[in-house]
Amino acid sequence: MICVKIDKNKIIEEIRYFLSNISSIFTDGKNIYIELNDKIEDLENKGYEIVNCDKIKKRTPKLSDIFEGIRSFYLLGDILLISPKKEIDKQLLGQVILRVNPRVKSIFVRKKVKGELRINELEFISGEYKTTTVYRENGINFYVDISKVYVNPSLSAERKNLSDEIECKGIILDAFCGYGAFTLYLLKKCSYVVAGDLNLDGLYMLKKSLSLNKLPGYVDIVQYDAFFLPFRDKAFYLVIADNPTVISSFKEELCRVSDHEVLFYVLAKDEKEAKEKLGGYRWIPINDYSKDLRIFKGFVRCNNESI
Repeated sequence: MICVKIDKNKIIEEIRYFLSNISSIFTDGKNIYIELNDKIEDLENKGYEIVNCDKIKKRTPKLSDIFEGIRSFYLLGDILLISPKKEIDKQLLGQVILRVNPRVKSIFVRKKVKGELRINELEFISGEYKTTTVYRENGINFYVDISKVYVNPSLSAERKNLSDEIECKGIILDAFCGYGAFTLYLLKKCSYVVAGDLNLDGLYMLKKSLSLNKLPGYVDIVQYDAFFLPFRDKAFYLVIADNPTVISSFKEELCRVSDHEVLFYVLAKDEKEAKEKLGGYRWIPINDYSKDLRIFKGFVRCNNESI
């Protein structure tokens, strides 16, 4: 097959010309190469450099190599979520992705998180309009509807690390379980977990995900308002509180039902601000949230001691 060699800085200008004839796109780190399905006559006379695809050390390009301004993206099953940091040609982006990645069926731009249930505002770009999918993360299958829950695959390493680190000495509460991102990891290790959330749709997704996995643990699924947890005092050995943007508002109630400690995830500029919000003294950064904010985690005992 022949390839057209294009300067990375000119890819957007040139890719439109080849759009209907693209077989694949790759890079060698310096240039972008478009592999063509069919030969286009007179390309060299039009100023294009033609090369043998087989002689190139191929690497899959990042989306940002082709479309400047793509901050991040997640592929969840067959749904692609994109977060641009500036205005881009969304129609062209959708056409290119669908042509070069057969796994992708639907493409959305992910915008701000809104509302009490922390759900992303979405803009449909291209492909089949559908919001439900099954995606696999560290050997676990998750059923999700991206229009009804917040999905954050960037915390997959943190979820796995936590399930490896914690001790299952008593009952664990996943206090803001959403679609069960932490819950299913915990069930691989712990015999019993209580998973709760205000979002009934998320709890339905968790139930469906349980049927997609063979996990040894047992889970009770409960809908509640976390300001008024329906549990007795000190009911849980460990409470996991993954609601970083507003977690401070729930501290008193989460501490009430914890017999040992609460694992808080909080949004803050630095460790000092995390400490000011929730007490304790040891806060670990686990993920960037924006230019100035990061997500920190800390195991906090409710006498304001941290371990």
